[in-house]
Amino acid sequence: MASIKYYISRAVKSDNERTEIQLRFCGNRNFVKRALTGIFVTASNWDSEKGMPKDKRSTKFSDECVEIKERLECLSKYLLNCWNEADSESISDNALNQWISDIIWEKEEDSAFVNGKKKQVFVWRIESKAYREEVAIRQKKEMRKIENWYFLDCFKYFAQEQFENGKICKRRFDHYNSVYGLWDRMERFNGKRLKLKEIETEDMYSFRRFILNEHDLWENNNGKMVPMPKYRYVYDGYSTVLSRGVPERSLNYVNTEMKYLIAFWHWLLKKKECRLNDVFASYQRDTTVFGTPYFLNSNDRNLLFNADLSERPALAIQRDIFVFQSLIGCRVSDLLRLKKSNIVDGEFLQYVAGKTKDKSGKTLNVPLHKDAKVILERYSDLAGDKLLPFISSQKYNEAIKEIFKAVPEVDRIVTVLNPLTRQEEQRYLHEVASSHMARRNFCGNLYEAGFADSDIGSMSGHSEKSREIARYRKVSVDRQVKMIDTL
Repeated sequence: MASIKYYISRAVKSDNERTEIQLRFCGNRNFVKRALTGIFVTASNWDSEKGMPKDKRSTKFSDECVEIKERLECLSKYLLNCWNEADSESISDNALNQWISDIIWEKEEDSAFVNGKKKQVFVWRIESKAYREEVAIRQKKEMRKIENWYFLDCFKYFAQEQFENGKICKRRFDHYNSVYGLWDRMERFNGKRLKLKEIETEDMYSFRRFILNEHDLWENNNGKMVPMPKYRYVYDGYSTVLSRGVPERSLNYVNTEMKYLIAFWHWLLKKKECRLNDVFASYQRDTTVFGTPYFLNSNDRNLLFNADLSERPALAIQRDIFVFQSLIGCRVSDLLRLKKSNIVDGEFLQYVAGKTKDKSGKTLNVPLHKDAKVILERYSDLAGDKLLPFISSQKYNEAIKEIFKAVPEVDRIVTVLNPLTRQEEQRYLHEVASSHMARRNFCGNLYEAGFADSDIGSMSGHSEKSREIARYRKVSVDRQVKMIDTL
């Protein structure tokens, strides 16, 4: 069995003299070799009996004894592995020196538990230069392979990988599928499938134009919107699009879809290191414009919560969920995945926001409002771990509009920004309300109460200096009246 012993030169006389550690490698009786390790130690820190540094963390001579020992143990494993993979009968006399000269030392950060606590530590690893060159050649071939992929095939692979690795939530994955469909229909319309290496900035502008003008491929047929006969081939296999139709789209919608393409392209450039042009470097994104956010104040929310919907029990359930969301402030994607296990001691809701879990991973802690506790008690006998009787986000949004129709006391007129014309319009809440309004109810009322952005964000999951939460800095009419009264 092969063995390795370490030693330092007997010529070293002074305790403070640094010397290179040497090794004696014994593979079999025909292969006994000596070599220099490239690792140095001070003589007084060397234990000649054990053939290892002394059990010290560091000394006055600045030797990190533990680290040196780890490097020697790592070197032993590497050399013994080289021996096991070699043909001992035909091995060359210079093999040991070749193995050592082929070494690349790397110091990597890793996680370890020290005294029961997780701590970041540094560990030494050895990699073969020859192996690294092989990997580089292989990666180069893989890069060429990826660059030759069709755009859509690679985008589909990207979306699937991100979802399976937990990088994106189901809602974001669905958005990526929507982008896939748009690009696919654009390629059908243009009559050409594009490869990654063929993509230019102009193709992104073509995609932008297609998103804005896709509705022009449709016509009114006896009151129903259908694709024009010459464009029906564009929608083969898109049954959902055919059933819903294609509406006129806004520049805000374009920006959202382009955001997902930018994420994909940067993944190609950074993660896959593809030799592609950064097609977004010169792409001029449109400005995203939002109107003044509207939300229910606490009184209107209470009116909604106490409204009698006994004749429409299914709607009453969704009303309860809407009010609950207004009291915890989460995104709808997080709302739909909440479990009973997210409730701690009956007093707090704890969860990690799906949108920011890969950036901060911070657990949000939201104390439960008394009405939120009442809602949870109403559905405490719900089977399984599901927190509330959720439905799909689309049906939930439809139900919210019906709720405002059913409770006219709170169905007021609000000023909104038309995303198509970017002009202000007056609309009833039952026309524009959605699940995101519940999040605005939470943030808007807390801001009106005088709480700081960072305090609100600690429960809503908004990042610091979030542009979204900054939009809630709306001065209320009551506050404006008080200001005028002081004149």
